[in-house]
Amino acid sequence: MEPVVRPITAAEAFDSPTFAALCDEYRDEALRCPRMFGALPDRAWYELCIAAGMLHPLGVFVGEELVGLCAVLITPVPHYDGRLIATTETLFVAEAHRAGGAGQRLLRAAEQVARDNGVDGLYVTAPSGGRLERILPHAGYIETNRIFFRELGE
Repeated sequence: MEPVVRPITAAEAFDSPTFAALCDEYRDEALRCPRMFGALPDRAWYELCIAAGMLHPLGVFVGEELVGLCAVLITPVPHYDGRLIATTETLFVAEAHRAGGAGQRLLRAAEQVARDNGVDGLYVTAPSGGRLERILPHAGYIETNRIFFRELGE
């Protein structure tokens, strides 16, 4: 069965029977701050940002099963005269469903969300050394920044 990408609501994501497993797999692959392990996504924050038109969630489905997620965050950049920028807050497809092109479809759908909202480009964050980092240059993306993290807590 072909993967299908479409806009989703926060409820469709959070209430999906596969959501918890997707979050766990995503954290295992992408999280770089051990103190954040076990932290659940903040449903109220996502709902608020969606309602404000800042966040545009997409889901990848195989049949009725949610197998991937993308959240496209669109914000103005005051440094550049308020021009809009799009960033993937989340871009993830379960490993068991990557071979069928679901990730490529999800990435193209995120690009379309950005275009539909008057954005000129899309920043995609990828875990260092991960599969997405290797794929993005072949999908037409150029490396523009490197993001560094330093844990500041206890």
